[in-house]
Amino acid sequence: MLRALTLVLLLSAVAPVSAEAKTLSAQEVRDEMLNKTIVTRQFGMNVTMRYRPGGTVTAKALVGSVNGTWRAKGNKICSTFPKGPAKGTQCVSFRRTGPNQYVNSQGVAFRVVD
Repeated sequence: MLRALTLVLLLSAVAPVSAEAKTLSAQEVRDEMLNKTIVTRQFGMNVTMRYRPGGTVTAKALVGSVNGTWRAKGNKICSTFPKGPAKGTQCVSFRRTGPNQYVNSQGVAFRVVD
């Protein structure tokens, strides 16, 4: 039994990384997230975001909402907010972690709900 468990652990350690672990291209991000509701938890609160065509993004939380802009830069999406906890510009890449579930390059997990 111990030998079988050791073999499973060794094989999983050298197994190729699944397709879900790769960084999404900017086009994949657009296809999977544009005009959809994104739900995450940041700054100690639940946040709902929506990236829209034309380069606008909205973020809503219990304490209020803020509108900003976004643009693709290579395989990263750069979001700029004029105020709030995420004030300024941040550029992140995304990886799929499951069906409608993602994590960005800053370690923030989120899901797309529609």
